[in-house]
Amino acid sequence: MSEQARGGESAIDSASGTAVAAARATTPSQRARRQAVLAAAIGLAREGGYDAVQMREVADRAGVALGTLYRYFPSKVHLLATALGDQLEARDRSVAARRRPADPGDRVLLMFDLLLHDLEADRLLSEALVRAMMFADASVSTEVVRVREITNRMITESVYGRGHEVDKTDAVVAQIIGKVFMSDLLGWLGDQMTIDDLRESLVGTVRVALAGRSALED
Repeated sequence: MSEQARGGESAIDSASGTAVAAARATTPSQRARRQAVLAAAIGLAREGGYDAVQMREVADRAGVALGTLYRYFPSKVHLLATALGDQLEARDRSVAARRRPADPGDRVLLMFDLLLHDLEADRLLSEALVRAMMFADASVSTEVVRVREITNRMITESVYGRGHEVDKTDAVVAQIIGKVFMSDLLGWLGDQMTIDDLRESLVGTVRVALAGRSALED
């Protein structure tokens, strides 16, 4: 199956024709190779967006064999979805270290504002990472779930702080905000709305979702 058809190259076992599962990086050298691969993919995405991330070029830039790359990341979509999760984790840590407004809605909006600053500053990279999520199928479910869980956690921790036990209502509120954010993000990357439109939409979404929390509990 071509990259154009699937949105990414897949590692296929030549004997069975089945996709090869991603290997775990457990030793220091394996973790170093994995990080080199992710750094190489991010660098290529920054230079040319999604289409610039070709698996052979990633392997060459990272200094690893192509077969090694495929053991860690069975496809380009796996690779970029993992990179997106890592980028969100890094932003989550930096948000937690900042002084935060007293109002819960303002805290959520500050978190998104910092995240949008990252995305706007690296538009080609942002486009590559988000397109990977669009192309993701069931084989990338682990990476997609991780991205959603990190996003929802960032929202709930912005509202309640770390250590809060998330209940069903908290989860629904976070999902509503997260889904609107992702939809608007696609609109911005597709030049259907400006970054200011996106921020304005987030303000309304966050305020309505938090104000309507009590209705969800009824």
